[in-house]
Amino acid sequence: MRAIALHGFGSSPEKINWLVGPLKSLGLEVLTPSYRDFEDGLNKLSELLKGGEQYIVAGHSMGGTIALLAASTMNGIICAISVSGPTDRLAQVRWLSEGEPGSVRRRTYEELLRIDSKQVTEEFLRRTSPINYLRPGLPPILLIHGTNDDLVKIDQVVNYYERAKSLGNIIEFVRIEGMPHTPRGKDIKVIANVIENFAKKYCIK
Repeated sequence: MRAIALHGFGSSPEKINWLVGPLKSLGLEVLTPSYRDFEDGLNKLSELLKGGEQYIVAGHSMGGTIALLAASTMNGIICAISVSGPTDRLAQVRWLSEGEPGSVRRRTYEELLRIDSKQVTEEFLRRTSPINYLRPGLPPILLIHGTNDDLVKIDQVVNYYERAKSLGNIIEFVRIEGMPHTPRGKDIKVIANVIENFAKKYCIK
């Protein structure tokens, strides 16, 4: 079994060592593809999953969203882990667009527009929102989110968790008090422990 770790929008594999580390500590080989935008990330993940192996797929922010969407729509995923990942992309982009000019929220929205305007159309956002693909029988899912995330509202993650749970799925939701969108130094050990415990319980046979 191997793992795939996906970085967030505008980030890179080198910036998610805090996510790769816990997976490696479980004795897993971890693949860390680089990608440009949501569609590119989804396509690269799809290519990796074609080999017939079983993977744990984990991601931060947009990478977490891709992991959740893939868990509902692709084969070969034994567990999915999302840290600070949006679950409703239409609600997420609307939230970003309403940010004050010059704010991190607004700048993120403007960067999405610059890369590819298709990425922020209502049709594309609905089609790539994990919450629209919830069903019974999903692989075990771990959601980790900070209470001070100013880029992704925790409410949409709570909604995803409650819906997935009501459908009988194995899903855990861990709130980290005070954590912003990107984990702080003191959050990294907490995240590592949560991931390792979850993986040993549900993912590694």
